[in-house]
Amino acid sequence: MADRPRLIPNQDIKTDEDLLQLLEGLRKVGIAGHDELDELAGMIRMKIERYGRRNGLSRLRAKFWGRQVARPLVKSADELLAVAAYARVCKNRFEAFIVAIDEEHQGASDFTVTSRDHRNGQRAA
Repeated sequence: MADRPRLIPNQDIKTDEDLLQLLEGLRKVGIAGHDELDELAGMIRMKIERYGRRNGLSRLRAKFWGRQVARPLVKSADELLAVAAYARVCKNRFEAFIVAIDEEHQGASDFTVTSRDHRNGQRAA
């Protein structure tokens, strides 16, 4: 596994900002993956429909087979969108966690708390 490139490289997470950036990167990978797979599924569906029509299938049957062939990719694209959404949820919960730890016990976290706005006392999350 070390010899192939990774979508999200290994990072040393030392501050809360490092983890927040990692989660945001994961969210972006999910969104980009969804967009690409959805586009590919549409292209495959269109190609199958055209091929079917050229080879004598009715328009209805050609559409049916185009959808059947592309359906697994569409479902996979939707799952990548779910990954992006869950990464966002994790990011929001981690921000709330850091704020709660910082409010309860200053300096108790292993993380360097950088996402809190100290200028006016408002929370970052």
